[in-house]
Amino acid sequence: MAESYQDIVSILEGAVLSDDIAAHRNFWRTLTRDEFVAFKVFGLVPLVARSETGIGFDAAESNLIKALEARPPFGRDIGVVGANFRRMPAGRPALAQDQIDRIRAWLEAGAPE
Repeated sequence: MAESYQDIVSILEGAVLSDDIAAHRNFWRTLTRDEFVAFKVFGLVPLVARSETGIGFDAAESNLIKALEARPPFGRDIGVVGANFRRMPAGRPALAQDQIDRIRAWLEAGAPE
């Protein structure tokens, strides 16, 4: 069964242990699915990358996945070469790979509602 947007929100909420985040806040709490996939962190960095065709999403190039997997430009706090930002969730345990894979699969499936 494919993940829903609400499943993704639950994963992200669990990743921060339901704590309030100071830097970019818990933006997923108030966004609709459409707002989430269009969201730009700090108004600059797109959270979700569109595919090269413009139809669907590119999970591997999405900053959401890069931030969770500590791939550049994320992972400065754990020594990732070329990283400018901390791995997310910052200051908390890394999200389990199976949960990241669920988010990846959701994006690859077109981010269903």
